[in-house]
Amino acid sequence: MLTSARSPEDAPVRDPQDAKPAAETVRSPAWIAALLVLVGVLTFLYAKPFRDWFGQWLKPDYSHGFLVPLFSAYLAWAWREMAPKRVRWPNPWGLAFFAAGSVLFVVVGRTNFAREWMQGLSLVINLAGAALLLGGWKALRWLAVPIAFLLFMFPLPYRAEIALGGELQKIASVASGFVLQTIGYPTYREGIVLYVKDHVLQVKEACSGLSMLLTFLALSTGMALLMKRPWFDRGLILASAVPVAVLSNVLRIALTGVLYNEGGKELGDKVFHDFAGWMMMPIALAVLWAELKLLDWVWVDVGGTASREEMVKAAASPAYLVMTALPPEKGGTAPTSGPPKGAAS
Repeated sequence: MLTSARSPEDAPVRDPQDAKPAAETVRSPAWIAALLVLVGVLTFLYAKPFRDWFGQWLKPDYSHGFLVPLFSAYLAWAWREMAPKRVRWPNPWGLAFFAAGSVLFVVVGRTNFAREWMQGLSLVINLAGAALLLGGWKALRWLAVPIAFLLFMFPLPYRAEIALGGELQKIASVASGFVLQTIGYPTYREGIVLYVKDHVLQVKEACSGLSMLLTFLALSTGMALLMKRPWFDRGLILASAVPVAVLSNVLRIALTGVLYNEGGKELGDKVFHDFAGWMMMPIALAVLWAELKLLDWVWVDVGGTASREEMVKAAASPAYLVMTALPPEKGGTAPTSGPPKGAAS
């Protein structure tokens, strides 16, 4: 058979990057050089903000900031199946992300508006730009959520922190006073000061529960991202983060009031500052676990009431179903209704 010869001009033009797997691309000298330049620029740009963030992470309210980058890295590793098999770079849209992040960084530095959090947002935008520039849109889709999760490690704006902490103080003092009265301890409240029998218990800013709230929000978000459950369950876990954190803090303050009266102020201070704060997070995790178990109990799986034939059909492969439907003379396993043709009756 004769075939017409094709000239080189007729051959389809292919991008040379399409033929290169990601492993080869990321080891190319140009890609490595671009990565080192980006790392150097971001390190120089965010050296001072990082020192400010580090100082905030040493405080109780933001001590979870040390763990957020580790969880983001683990999340990227857990979703590594989404990583692009072939890398096409450079993607010029990444420069647009860098421009937006850099402009935000400069404007915030000049206006000092919510500086620490907004500079953190600019870092997130620049990291997204780096992923897009060096890995393309597939790399950005893979790393978008792990990069966005880094927002949990940046301190809230001062006004938001003061407003939120003040409201949490009021809620904690009112609810703790109610709990102490309910379990039989005479309690009188004046603002954020609780007079519990023979002792005075003041719900200060450090006792507002802001630290627990921020930590538990990050924790519940991480659980919702990793758990393989329906979206309703994940949404419920996120929605319950705030009430569970508030409830845990109320229990801590009420426990302190009980210890003040039963064991003295020294024991109450020691448990409140050294022990109760650490115990509230396991308690909150136990509440989340109980919540998931309750969902499993309430939402009964419909498959549990299906017949045996329905379960077999749902679980069997198409090849198996075809084989069981064909008679033996055609290679199947379906039972015959009578004796085969030609056999004596």
